[in-house]
Amino acid sequence: MRRYSRQLFPFCALVFVFALFSVLAPERFLALRNLVNILRVSSVTGIAAAGMTFVVIIGGIDLSVGAMLSLSAMVTAISMLLFAGADLSMIANGEYVSLGLLPMLGGTLCGIFISGLCGFLNGELIARLKIAPFLATLGTMVVFRGGSLLLNDGRPAMTSDCNWLDVGHVLGVPAAVVVYFAVLLAGGVLLQYTTFGRYVRALGSSPRTALHVGIDVTRLRVLVYTLCGVLVGVAGLIRMSRASGAYPFSAGVGLEIDVIAAVLIGGASPSGGRGTMAGSLIGVLLVGVLRSGMTMLDISIYWQMVAVGVLVLGALAADRREAQRLNLVQENTGS
Repeated sequence: MRRYSRQLFPFCALVFVFALFSVLAPERFLALRNLVNILRVSSVTGIAAAGMTFVVIIGGIDLSVGAMLSLSAMVTAISMLLFAGADLSMIANGEYVSLGLLPMLGGTLCGIFISGLCGFLNGELIARLKIAPFLATLGTMVVFRGGSLLLNDGRPAMTSDCNWLDVGHVLGVPAAVVVYFAVLLAGGVLLQYTTFGRYVRALGSSPRTALHVGIDVTRLRVLVYTLCGVLVGVAGLIRMSRASGAYPFSAGVGLEIDVIAAVLIGGASPSGGRGTMAGSLIGVLLVGVLRSGMTMLDISIYWQMVAVGVLVLGALAADRREAQRLNLVQENTGS
């Protein structure tokens, strides 16, 4: 029973919070427009959280996802404008540039490539140079944010025509939500039904055992961080589409908090070996519902940060308690 209570707790918390705001602000909170908007807004966090889920399962962490998103969005926007024929002065002045399909496609590929490269760099620092994940990604967080500011001297890069992922729909469903669930489905299949997924769990459960059974631990860590970077690039594209441009000072600020919170709340263990896409989805929705409901009740953003922090601490405490229980069981079995 305890095994399943760890997995059911985030879902029960989501149901409770949803019910609470349904009672406190029923007309506004339960409006279809608001519920759809929660999914749309959560799509950026959710896609980045899908990549972070793999990272946490191998026992890692990535503090650079917010800065990486900002850099990716800036590269995407500037590449689109350059491919469309704009010069650097037009980009710097924020002049309108008509974007066609090919410039948008080319810019998208450039942005995702850069974010994947950033993830690769994180993986190399951690896997080959043996720098602790927290310290390595703390350093690259500053580097990526600085890089995004350097690209256009701190000014935004405007892409007014690239907004389909924000306003577009697929069979009546917002395009951003469709992309999010496609990423979740692909990530779930990759994690649960492929050799790569089994290797990821093995690495997180016991790096030494994974090495002894022939898994290339260094290469696998690099691949996981690269995958996280690619997904952050996809999230950055949606964020850029929503804002009709890339804003290096504000894009992705605080994203790492919500992403890590969602993954941990969803049941992933910070010590590695455990985590699911479904759990991360529940964590993302819980954070999204909590922020939306508190905003409707005019509760300060500062209190929202406190609430998310309390949820993270609760998830960490539950994980620690579960680890202690398992150690006790193993000791009793061994004796």
